[in-house]
Amino acid sequence: MCGIAGLITRPGTTADPGQVRRMTGRMSHRGPDAEGIWAENNAAFGHRRLSIIDLNEGANQPLISHAGRYVIVFNGEIYNYRAVRAQLPNYPFTTQSDTEVIVAAYEQWGIDCLHRFNGMFALALWDRQTQELIVARDRLGKKPFYYYHDQHVFVFASEVRALLQTGLMPRQLNRAALPEYLMYQTVAAPYTLVEGIRQLPAGHYAHLSNHEWTEHPYWQLLLPRRANDALLTDKSSVLRQTGQLVRAAVARRLVSDVVLSYDPRKSLVIFQDST
Repeated sequence: MCGIAGLITRPGTTADPGQVRRMTGRMSHRGPDAEGIWAENNAAFGHRRLSIIDLNEGANQPLISHAGRYVIVFNGEIYNYRAVRAQLPNYPFTTQSDTEVIVAAYEQWGIDCLHRFNGMFALALWDRQTQELIVARDRLGKKPFYYYHDQHVFVFASEVRALLQTGLMPRQLNRAALPEYLMYQTVAAPYTLVEGIRQLPAGHYAHLSNHEWTEHPYWQLLLPRRANDALLTDKSSVLRQTGQLVRAAVARRLVSDVVLSYDPRKSLVIFQDST
């Protein structure tokens, strides 16, 4: 678990990195291993890191692409990052991180790179050349992305409490969402319990250009069956394929540069302290 945060102000103004630091400070529990702040003109990014893949300082975030055009903050894990990296032989990688693979993939394929990722993620990528922001959330919304947007600022973070720390939005209850919260102890995207603060829906990416915000779906649960999909014609084939999928999924999630241990009493795999 990591924490991301950012502030984009209108073109021609200057973003305050102190506001971003207040957000990352409020999310220190999400990333005890490192904190990073980057700011330039009307954009500022922040990150709190829990180190799992590539424990070196060079993999800390915000991370800038090799050519210097893109800046990214990312929360999550791309399970197949090594396979994606193998498809990018011409990119001059300087880390072993999945974060840098995301940047390289975006340089190569643009927003279509999302279809190549197998993982859980919330990410924000700033294009320093076009002054545009791209954000995305994984297919099932395992990683959170909250934001507030008005005529002056666009601000995002991994937690609502971090957004509230800035004082840039009113602390006003979203009364329409209160019954849903009382019933389910949560509020479904795109809304939250705070008026004006929203969530990027699962399986969506969004674009901020000239302070205009647009959201787009890139994945949906019910997709037409592909021609090469396995036919599940009987119970044994269902059990066999389910077992294969579960074993493959578990193996992908155990990729780590942090020492793993298993506690049989709790049936838990534990990541040891990377420090």
